[in-house]
This record gives sequence, C-alpha cells and structure tokens, in this order.
Amino acid sequence: MAVDFRGHPMFPRGFNSPTRFEADVYDCEVWGTIPSDIEGTFVRMQCDFAYPPPKNDWMTGFNGDGHISAFRFANGSVDYRGRYIKTARLMAERKARRRLFGVYRNSFTDDPSVRHLDRSAANTHAYWHGGKLLVLKEDALPWHIDPHTLETYGPWDFNGKYKAVSMSAHPKVDPVSGELIAYGYQAKGDLTDDVAVYTINAQGEVVKEVWFKAPYVGIIHDIAITQKYIIFPVVARVTSLERLKAGEPMWEWDGSRPTMVGILPRDGDAKDIRWFRGPARNTLHFLNATDRNGKITMELPTSDGERDPSQIRRWTFDMRSRRRDTFEEEVVSTVNGFLPRMDDRFLSLDYRYAFVTSRDPSRPADTQRAPGMARMTTNVMQRLDVRTGEVKQSYVEPVQSLQEPCFVPRKNAQHEGDGYVMAVASNYESMTSDLLIFDAQRIEEGAIATVKLPFRLRSGTHTNWFPASSLPPVKEA
Repeated sequence: MAVDFRGHPMFPRGFNSPTRFEADVYDCEVWGTIPSDIEGTFVRMQCDFAYPPPKNDWMTGFNGDGHISAFRFANGSVDYRGRYIKTARLMAERKARRRLFGVYRNSFTDDPSVRHLDRSAANTHAYWHGGKLLVLKEDALPWHIDPHTLETYGPWDFNGKYKAVSMSAHPKVDPVSGELIAYGYQAKGDLTDDVAVYTINAQGEVVKEVWFKAPYVGIIHDIAITQKYIIFPVVARVTSLERLKAGEPMWEWDGSRPTMVGILPRDGDAKDIRWFRGPARNTLHFLNATDRNGKITMELPTSDGERDPSQIRRWTFDMRSRRRDTFEEEVVSTVNGFLPRMDDRFLSLDYRYAFVTSRDPSRPADTQRAPGMARMTTNVMQRLDVRTGEVKQSYVEPVQSLQEPCFVPRKNAQHEGDGYVMAVASNYESMTSDLLIFDAQRIEEGAIATVKLPFRLRSGTHTNWFPASSLPPVKEA
C-alpha cells in the first residue's frame, strides 16, 4: 500500500505535515556573526511520521517517530545533521511498509504482529550523560545513539541495573555532583501505580534505586530536584483499562482530581516520601526548585484547566510541618509559555532567570499561513526574572514561530545567564526553519545570528546543549 497522508485530520497541508527525510548540511548559511565562544552541539527532538497514524489519535503530536537534529558549532561555523532514531518500532514499520502501532500509548490498538516489540518512538528528549547520548520517551527505556553520526545503537538499561520498564524524558542532572536523577512511572507496566527512582553517578553507573506507589495513575511527565529533595507532581491526566480497551489514547483530563506532589529526600527511602495535595492544575514541565530554611519553593508554568492559558506560578511546601499536607501557590508572572527553560548550571540552586517563548497578542502573528498551528504560534523570546517578575523580550517576524528555547553558557562563563539562548523558528512564509541565537543578557536587542536551513523541521519537542568539552572529539571526514 502506498503512503498517503492526505485527509488526515492532524496533518493539514502546510508547515507541520510530515517531512520524512534525513539530511546533512555542511557549513550552514549564517546571517549575522556566531560568537567565537559558542563551541558544542545544540540538539532538538521532533516527532516525525514514516507512516500515517490512526485518525482518531488526538495525541498524534506525541506519537510520531523520533527524529533528532544536531547543530554542531565550531570556529564560528555550524554543521547540521538530522536522523531518525532507528527504533524497533520504526524498523518494523519500514519492513511492513505500513503503520503497525496504534494510538498514543495504547498497545490494545497495535497490530498483533508487533505486540512483542518495544513501543518506544524515542521522540521526546536527549541527554548526554556518562559518556552516552540517550534519547528518551517516557514509556520505555532510553535509546543510545552516537553523538556525532547520530547512528542508533539500541536501547540502554545501564548495564542491567535499571530495572523499571520505563524512564521519563525529564531526568535531572545535578550540577554540583554530576549525578543524573532519573525515574520511571507506570514502572512495572501500563496502568501500574509504581514509580522507580534512580541515582546515576557521573560515570553513568546506577548507585541508588527507590520504589514507591503513586496515589493514583496520573501523568508524571517531569520532576524537579533540590540539593536535598526530589519533587514528583502527579497531574490530573488520568487513564484506565476501560479507556484503553475502548481504543482511546492513554490520557484524558480529569479536573476533579487533585494535584498530588510527592517529595522524597534524596538520601531517603520510600518510607520517607511525603505527599502534598493541591487543586487540579494542568502542567507538564517545570523550571526549578530550591530548599532553604525547611521550605521548598518550585516555579513552573501551570493553568487551571486543560486549555486555559498558563502562568508562571510558585508552589511552596513547608517541610517543617508534619501535619500540613497542602502547598501554597502564588503567581510569579502572567508570561504564557509552557516550555520555559533556565541556565541548567543552576538547577536545584538559587537562580533568577527563566527563558520563555511566548505569544504577545499586541504584536502581529501571521497565523493564516499555519493551518492547525495558530494556537501554538509564539512570536517573542522572553527573559523572566523570577524574583522581581521583570520581563524583557524580543519580537520576531510575523511569519515566524519560536519553539522551545535552550540556554547555552558562554565558554568559561561563571555567572547565571552569562551566555546565549537558542531556539528553532518556523518560517511559515519561506516554509523553512531557522535557528535563532540571542544574547541572554540583551534579549531585547533581537537575534545576533540566524542559522538558515534550506528546508523545514516540524514542531519540536525538547532541546539541549552539549559543550564541545563534554563530548568525544569529532572525527572529521
């Protein structure tokens, strides 16, 4: 059967339709000047599609085949490489020349021929840790790929020491110890309430494992860490066996459920976890958390309902009180952006700045050129001071939409925010993608350089930066 995406409700013709190709661009075109102190690799993930997914999968945007892009910076130049992650899922479908896996995280909808295969699309995030580039999707183990060629090696279980069946796409790297705090939820299989937490040292070895039970089977897409604690918000997106047997994607919003936040001491065990309760909040990604004087504060984008605009809020947990099981909530900023990032060198520590791509309704945005994408169009790069609420921003062109930002430290930088912010921008007029580079301390002055691609990349999921000093040497052709 020939491949035909026409008529699929999730793929109106235009920018976000499947691209279905791999590419290399040596010495990319650059408008402006790339600072000489940017040396390393910017990576970003996207969900692309080798074959049309089921038409009833409203979570199709998270159910595409993993595709990684790597922009390698050296000596003021940039080389681009983009590759599919060659998962068991993708290779089985290529062999069959058709879609075999069903709706999002629902094995009941899969073709019987692939019931025994790893369902992971490896499409969400990428981390460099312990000498390995790991690509993550929260329903399975990581996939190990080469940091330069992007060749896929296979799934990785940390030499058999990672026992859970899943690892979230949002582990956290402690900038002080170099440890990776990783976890899996539904860790013993679909619909289980088990959560497994792993401490993985800087060499990539598992040194601690803790298992505990979640209060209900809700999504635990992200965590936050402090120097003493790990914070696990369980969000009111829920599922059930009945839902899966009915052929639906795994998650649905249930505003009657409370937000439950588990706080586990990093030196503790399952018996030491404390649970705090709050109102239902729609949130998936978190900024940072710190602990001081017996209190934990955590900043995150969150909204009151499934489609309400987000705000940056602060949750405060009083660890000194053994009786109180609720947390305080306050609005830090009305900045509306669900993928904020920070200077990751200050993760778990006192910090000040968040970088957000957002929509300024007072500035023009050409949404007519982006069918099906208008609601997600973002036209400003913002720097938010989480202490004062001050916002500085740069407006991009009306035909551009910014994706998730990533902070890139200036080479040898010591202070927070001393560096650059990068983000891929979709250009709906030229039908191409650009990588915009901003000076993080002078966001309002606009992009200082633009890396031009001669093709488009679909909307991405997450981004990361790996300094050249942390990666193995590049073997030049």
